[in-house]
Amino acid sequence: MSRAASRAHLCEHVHAAPPVTPASLLLTRRRLIVGLGMLLVAFAFAAGLRNGQLLLTWDAPIQRQVEASRTSMLDTTFLTISRLGSQMPVLVLGTLAALVTWRRCRAVSTALFVATFSRPLIEFVIKAVVGRERPDFERLVAGNGPSFPSGHVMAAIALWGLLPVVVSLYTRSRRVWWGSVWVSVGLIVSIAASRVYLGVHWFSDVTMGLVVGAFFLIGVEAILHREHRRHPCRFLPVEGDERDALGEVVPVREPVLSRSR
Repeated sequence: MSRAASRAHLCEHVHAAPPVTPASLLLTRRRLIVGLGMLLVAFAFAAGLRNGQLLLTWDAPIQRQVEASRTSMLDTTFLTISRLGSQMPVLVLGTLAALVTWRRCRAVSTALFVATFSRPLIEFVIKAVVGRERPDFERLVAGNGPSFPSGHVMAAIALWGLLPVVVSLYTRSRRVWWGSVWVSVGLIVSIAASRVYLGVHWFSDVTMGLVVGAFFLIGVEAILHREHRRHPCRFLPVEGDERDALGEVVPVREPVLSRSR
């Protein structure tokens, strides 16, 4: 990339040109995406075969080790973290985020609505097909329904995985955007760990929940791009647009009219 092109890229609003996306990270690595897909299919098959007896080779020792390491402080911490991936908070926060971002960028709002309400359906179908039972050791909270993959992890990805997209609507700072990425990753990983710690999911349930979530985000990103083409927001460069001194797009389709005195 030339210096001029590099400067132009940096001047673009972070929403128009995010440094990295799920698609750019995974789809450009063909072997990785194929490997993850094959791994997911293999784990789903193993989880559904004799209630996941093959996976218990490492799932059971990990679960026992985790439960042996519990403390009252960790109990409180992980109980709190787990709630950030619970069904109702995710549905409510996802809906609110979609409503708040509607006027700022219809594409983001639509993607949030789709992510929020399609995720439970995808989770239900996969769990019903695999039908793996939850751990039957010492649980700290109740667990309902099949175990594979972790619904909390998928819900966390559907909500917190889109945090950088929402943040990008309110800042041009790439440092702030990267900060939101690490907050997103930290929340998702913490919620995943909490489900094993609380004894309601096997380790393989949460790891495959992360893989399903990665594919889910790629699909949401495709919807976002499609909606951007249909309803371009003011942060996206359009042919003929001009930029101000700070790199903000000044659309030609919204000319500034002089006022008569």
